[in-house]
Amino acid sequence: MKKIASVISILFHPLLMPTLGLLLLLNSGTYISLLDPAAKRAILFVMALGTLFFPLMMMPILYYRNLVTRMQNSSREERLISQVIILILYIITFVYFVRLPLSRIIHSYVLATAITLSVVLLVGIWFRVCMHTAALGGLAGLIIALIFLYESPLQGVLMIALLVGGVTATSRLAMGVCRSAEVYAGYIVGFGVVLITLLMY
Repeated sequence: MKKIASVISILFHPLLMPTLGLLLLLNSGTYISLLDPAAKRAILFVMALGTLFFPLMMMPILYYRNLVTRMQNSSREERLISQVIILILYIITFVYFVRLPLSRIIHSYVLATAITLSVVLLVGIWFRVCMHTAALGGLAGLIIALIFLYESPLQGVLMIALLVGGVTATSRLAMGVCRSAEVYAGYIVGFGVVLITLLMY
């Protein structure tokens, strides 16, 4: 069971969710879907570079410098160091996106990813929040925002996202790396921050 849970945690890792969410946004059936395929690939590449590849490249460096000693069950201080570095990369990515002549919904989504991590860091001062469920909650928030703002036909995708969120939350509990309260808190934070940011930006 723990091996299966570990595979699920890797498949739906928080660092993958911003790029996955943007991919969904660019193919949501709205006017944004009409973008040139080459432009879509370029936008996805920039997002993946700033929120996936660069953060992943930093992890071996942190490990080598003994700032992070293990990937799972890391201490509070180690999580803080890695999350602050990732947040900086997210902010840089947002600043770059803002300079591009793109739809406001794309800008707001990139901003929402940075705000979500900021809230996780802030709440983490007093209470640990599960990053996996925060990321998947944010994905669900994105889908609901698209349905509400553009009447996108994404109800089926929403059901899948909710199912994946539940399975991933269960896997984190099965691995013993998160408690129930941390899992619920993460989902609420991710869902609420992304939904509110997209509706108000």
